[in-house]
Amino acid sequence: MPEFESVRETAEAIGRITCIKTGEEIGLLYQWDNGEMQAALDEDNSNELPTSQSSAVEPDIGATRS
Repeated sequence: MPEFESVRETAEAIGRITCIKTGEEIGLLYQWDNGEMQAALDEDNSNELPTSQSSAVEPDIGATRS
């Protein structure tokens, strides 16, 4: 079995993803222990994850979460 250079084991939420039209939180941005980032959108908002080429996600660490 080949060894992978960047094995993901744990991830930490580093930002919130908000809708630019409503300001409502629609997901979270995670950073894996290997440095990779991944967006996780809430199920009721979209079936499609943004890619690094199609959209930029700005972490909003200071926002309060309800």
